Amino acid sequence: MGYQLWMSPISGYRRNGTRFSALKKIFIDNVTVRDIYEPLLCCRINDPSLHVKDTLLHRQFDTAGVIDLGKKVIGYINTAELKGGIVEQYYREIKIEQVISDSTPLASLLNVLKESELLFVNHGAKIVGIITKADLNKPPVRVYVFGMLSLFEMHLNSWIRHDYPDNCWHDKISEQRLVKAQEIYGHRTLSNQDLTLLDCLQLADKRDLLAKSQEFKERFKFSKQDLERFIKSAEKIRNEIAHSQDSIIACMPWNNFVEVLNRVDKFLSESDQRIEDAAKNGAHDFVEYLTTA
Repeated sequence: MGYQLWMSPISGYRRNGTRFSALKKIFIDNVTVRDIYEPLLCCRINDPSLHVKDTLLHRQFDTAGVIDLGKKVIGYINTAELKGGIVEQYYREIKIEQVISDSTPLASLLNVLKESELLFVNHGAKIVGIITKADLNKPPVRVYVFGMLSLFEMHLNSWIRHDYPDNCWHDKISEQRLVKAQEIYGHRTLSNQDLTLLDCLQLADKRDLLAKSQEFKERFKFSKQDLERFIKSAEKIRNEIAHSQDSIIACMPWNNFVEVLNRVDKFLSESDQRIEDAAKNGAHDFVEYLTTA
């Protein structure tokens, strides 16, 4: 089947690009904080604070680094706190927990930012940049999150096929939603897209189907309400990215955003292993995910 080629029955190996661990490895090995941080604009410790404040306001910066006479970064200032006098009166020391390496993997950054509004980036022993939650709207982060959520939906599809054999899910959704999926299927097949009717369901429809599956809920230890909230939140993040919103983190509180992605991460790891084990053991339910080598 062309729509989900998961594993070769001859070699016994998964196809490249279908493992969640492979997606994470791409970003762990190749995409790091170095790719999204901003260089740290600095002022001198003896600069007039109001002059510095005017400069920062003009550039719309909330924070700047502070360097000593030897040009070493020794702290930072917040623009809103600057009044009369010199910068030395207002600067704060940078604490160790506020510093992150420029080699930190993108996949690890979300949880680190959960505890801080901003972080200072070091290269070796030198502070070179700053990173905030706003930097998570940059393309590398969007690609990573969208990749996670695309794989998430692929896995949901696989479990619907498993728990609703022979497309018996057709009777579990409203006629209106089924007709809508059939319309989408018709349009896409005209473009020679290789897909199934299930691929044309909205994520909300898939959520409802899995919420009705006792096997799925027991398999992954979901209650009906928890599963519905979880998939709905994941869909909200995906839609923000897919519709090219300016901010993908404005759709829900930050802690909720990170929690949802952590749960997607955990679900994908477990689902990945379950599907691979079943396919290797020749489970009939997963024959559709195999292809010849």
